[in-house]
Amino acid sequence: MLSTTIKNLLDDKDMTYQELAEQAGIPLETMRNIYYDKVKDPKASTLLAISRVLKVSVNYLMGEEFISADETKLIANYRKCGRHGKSVIQLVGKYERDIAIRERKAGKGDRHQIPCMIPLGHVVDSFAYNASDTIQIETSEPDAYLAFEITNNNYLPTYCKGDRILLVDRFPESGERAMFMIDGKVYLRQFVETATRYMLKSFNKHGQNIEIRRMNEVQCIGTVIGTINE
Repeated sequence: MLSTTIKNLLDDKDMTYQELAEQAGIPLETMRNIYYDKVKDPKASTLLAISRVLKVSVNYLMGEEFISADETKLIANYRKCGRHGKSVIQLVGKYERDIAIRERKAGKGDRHQIPCMIPLGHVVDSFAYNASDTIQIETSEPDAYLAFEITNNNYLPTYCKGDRILLVDRFPESGERAMFMIDGKVYLRQFVETATRYMLKSFNKHGQNIEIRRMNEVQCIGTVIGTINE
């Protein structure tokens, strides 16, 4: 999956794996082995470097891109359609996308709607991804694609109850906060990268640090890029 994804992205960008290796600062032999699918589990730092050059998330490279509940329903409905229905959905989607792009370039449509997930029940350190409601909210942050609402004051003084965290679809750099999913549970953590390990660090007294060895041990839902205070 990794090799195929990289090949497709390079084709789209009209790049060679040699150019990718140079821009990412990766040894050519390492990049060649990944390109020809000889490496199944590359280092996290290598994946991060590749993802930054290709401007995609690490999850996308690994074939594990996060899909929201609304997107899951849309895909399920699309698959149930016949040829005509699928064609209509594709045309409408392309039409709406083109309009949104034109409006943003023209300085219009500076606010857009994104799904916001609201955890159900008492949340201490994490919550089950499938135990949440979803509503639509507006934001002027152009790169935000998803939001999570804080439902308690466990994250004070950083976040308080009612805050809505805006996420961008990419893996965090060291020091950034992000939402991660592990075994179906969602955690809000600060990603810390050192020379020897990767840590999902808690920044409140309720959670514990989570150490990971490889990027594919967790699924990054998104990196925090802002907050809407209600």
